Amino acid sequence: MTTATDAIELFAVQPRVSLEDFAFAATFTARHRELAARVDALRARDAAGQPLHPALAVWPEAVGAALLFQGHVSAVRGKKSFEDAVKRVARAEAWDVWHAWRTHHPPTLRECVYAARAALVHRTLWNTFAGIARDFGLWVVAGSALLPASRRGPDTPDFEPYGARTYNTSYTFSPEGRCVATTRKVNLVPTREDVLHLSPGRPEDLTVLSTPFGRLGTLIGYDGHARPATREEPWFVPCAQYLDALGVDILAHPASPDVLDPSAADVSDAGLPAQLGTLQRVRYVVSAQGVGDVLGTRFEGVSRILERTPSGTIRILAQTASPRDEAVLQATVPRP
Repeated sequence: MTTATDAIELFAVQPRVSLEDFAFAATFTARHRELAARVDALRARDAAGQPLHPALAVWPEAVGAALLFQGHVSAVRGKKSFEDAVKRVARAEAWDVWHAWRTHHPPTLRECVYAARAALVHRTLWNTFAGIARDFGLWVVAGSALLPASRRGPDTPDFEPYGARTYNTSYTFSPEGRCVATTRKVNLVPTREDVLHLSPGRPEDLTVLSTPFGRLGTLIGYDGHARPATREEPWFVPCAQYLDALGVDILAHPASPDVLDPSAADVSDAGLPAQLGTLQRVRYVVSAQGVGDVLGTRFEGVSRILERTPSGTIRILAQTASPRDEAVLQATVPRP
């Protein structure tokens, strides 16, 4: 497929999720291929019907988190919290959970469940978004899911946990369907992600990916903030500034509603929209949010595609009209 590289199409995918989306791998895949088809329908094409420009599509943070419950959705449907649902899965998958504990000796039940279900979560996420990237000719930042590192590496549907330390993890896929980058969230949201027994990623492991349309980096959720929300976060890293110093042109931002200020939906003075004007290299931000209701938690968010102009002002190129509705945002922009 030949495309012009003087421009790029940016897409932020804002799915409306429900627990039923995670019932089985086929259910999850079909749901997100529907969204990918909406992206595909918006692409500019030449007279032969071929896409004119490279395209980047970003899915939201935690889009694969509830894949832990595959095969057990009917059993966890009435649970009111993620914690209660994890305990129910632990009972149903007792043998695999025990094997994960015997192999890795994690300190918590949660980490045992994460490790026991990791191969299934990874395979479903990988097959879904590798297929979307390949079949629709997209660069895809596939939201995130809760996963340990794998001994086999990310560019295969096969998975073997390296240990039980679990990260909020995002994969990036090329249009050939290859997983070309892994991002692990560095800053965990206080009182939210720390209680999930997740481990923070290392800033030095944040990937800067060379693409036909510039240098691409991914920040997950809270990593887009300029400073910590509390005084109890001495190791907070301003990751946007870090990637900007490494020469990133486009930031993919799989996000979830700003739990630090729910009314602001990531437009606080610490968030990426305000911070973008202070950066030197980053020109575009694609921030994708999820909406819907899973296990009694309601998600509302506003997805955006932003540009930092040469004068340093911020332009909103596209923004969802409603924080409750499914949407696909599109912007065609000059290559950085």
